[in-house]
Amino acid sequence: MSLAPGTRLGPYEILSPLGAGGMGEVYRATDTRLDRVVAIKVLPGGLASDPPSRERFEREARAISAIEHPNICPLYDVGEAEGRAYLVMPCLDGETLACRLERGALPLSQALRIAIEIADALDRAHRLGIVHRDLKPGNIMLTKSGARLLDFGLAKRSVSLSARPAGDLTIEAAPGRTKALTERGTILGTFHYMAPEQLRGEDADARSDIYALGAVIYEMVSGRRPFVATDTATLIAAILERDAAPLAAAEPLPERLDRAVRACLEKHPADRWQSARDLLRELQWIADESSRPATAAPAAPAIRGFSGRGWLAAAAVAALAVLGAAVIWTVSGRVPAAGPVAAPIVVMMDSTHPARVYDPATLKAGGTNADDLTDLLRDQPAELLKETASTSWRREDQLLKENPSVFLVHRSCFYDATLLGDPVLDDKYAGLLYPPAADKLEVLLGYLALANPRTRFVVYSRGSWKSDADRDAWVGGMTKRFPQLAGRLVAYKVPLDRATFRHPQTGAEIKAIVVRQLAMVAGAATK
Repeated sequence: MSLAPGTRLGPYEILSPLGAGGMGEVYRATDTRLDRVVAIKVLPGGLASDPPSRERFEREARAISAIEHPNICPLYDVGEAEGRAYLVMPCLDGETLACRLERGALPLSQALRIAIEIADALDRAHRLGIVHRDLKPGNIMLTKSGARLLDFGLAKRSVSLSARPAGDLTIEAAPGRTKALTERGTILGTFHYMAPEQLRGEDADARSDIYALGAVIYEMVSGRRPFVATDTATLIAAILERDAAPLAAAEPLPERLDRAVRACLEKHPADRWQSARDLLRELQWIADESSRPATAAPAAPAIRGFSGRGWLAAAAVAALAVLGAAVIWTVSGRVPAAGPVAAPIVVMMDSTHPARVYDPATLKAGGTNADDLTDLLRDQPAELLKETASTSWRREDQLLKENPSVFLVHRSCFYDATLLGDPVLDDKYAGLLYPPAADKLEVLLGYLALANPRTRFVVYSRGSWKSDADRDAWVGGMTKRFPQLAGRLVAYKVPLDRATFRHPQTGAEIKAIVVRQLAMVAGAATK
């Protein structure tokens, strides 16, 4: 450390060193104007005249100053004194996540809270076109007010495959503090948290940050890194070629969390979560489910493929349950034999809200669109399963366990939250309430596609798309957001002049779509 206590950098007086590395030195200092303690990052004297280093330092300043987020360490000031460029930031009271992990894994609730905060911070940065590129536990500070993400704007470096011991590249920190700064001229970040494309020397983007966050989450909940090795070359080979051990194999952790982290750690960027926002939503759902108290008894199984009205079948099942009978309704009305079901499964998801039911007669009988679709598909060699959506629906994992061949869903099935019961209020707040409801379904489709490469998806709507071009643009946007949906998602625009599945032509059109998707699933299974 090159600055002694008492050294002045403009209005700032150095108090003590905090950490150092090849590309920066960090000091605890006093702002003599405001009488407050700050942290100052200084470009070392040997690099002050190096144009690339200077450019990187300035880019970091611009990146930090562009972001305002409670979980990103803000920039107070920039300056230069005696040829030394410096950045001024809050001196955070806490410890790095790296220090905390030295004591072992974190409780699940705490790990999820940190992961959610960092995902939210990344989402904000990515929306501004800023990629962190060096996300790791040493760059996450844990404070009383939450996690803070540090050190934005690091430059991309070429990969060195020297067989030095694997680990953080350069560490020189004050006691009790960890500041693993990137070594100059070698590589961006720390090997353990780097995405495969970075190790191959390819461009890093937001999905590289998502990989790094997945590695951090993995370590937080398990107490171990996804990949370990005795030297750098072996470590890089493991990251490029092997899959991390499943979290659920050794830890009592939610399977859904294991799947979410595995999606983060996919080798190819197109196979990962495509945005921090999608990962954030998934982590929030996992945290919500994990915080719920365990129920005394498991939920009743979903009613499968009954061809009559939903309330009649539900009443029959309820009556049989009182008698202690375990009944599952199939299309034929028979109870299926024990063991795996050979027939393909079609899941039909819709809302019971009157505004979502297309056919007046179906609505009067207490049914839904899914009831009419059941009548259409009852002659198919498939098992039919109805899912009733609601604003509080959280049955993603149960849905996955059904291993559906086709997921047939009403695009507006989560829109009940947008109806406030007052036409004036509905119209006034539609712009605020509809986007989250739409996003909930889109994230569900992406999650199912990530977790089950077999399932194909049919989404129908009578009012979401004004034209076929709008419909096709929506499908294109979905496959861009979730590449796993490519070739597996079909959207059906229900004609407004025959907006009921009881109409012969409308019914025939959507039935043909579903039958075609079932045939494609069967064809893929025989290859």
